[in-house]
Amino acid sequence: MVAVVLKSDQSLDGKKLYSHLSERLPAYAWPRFLRVQVSLDVTETFKQQKAKLVQEGFSPSIVQTPLYFLDTSKKDYIPLTETVYDSIISGEIRL
Repeated sequence: MVAVVLKSDQSLDGKKLYSHLSERLPAYAWPRFLRVQVSLDVTETFKQQKAKLVQEGFSPSIVQTPLYFLDTSKKDYIPLTETVYDSIISGEIRL
């Protein structure tokens, strides 16, 4: 998973991000999940606080910020809905 903060005048373009990643990174390095946040929590020494992100995981019922899932068949990051989440947990969608 990757947590990102978008500029205020920008929105997520999943297809463009997929294209960018496929050109620059090997497939095993592509983040399967994407969390769009308003800001990143940091410590006093400006290190990112990841414990809360790890604890929340990728359940759409817990995470209050927008979540996206990498759908390689569509070559796009799609919104992670409860239906998609249930398909991942049940193994219908394989990671």
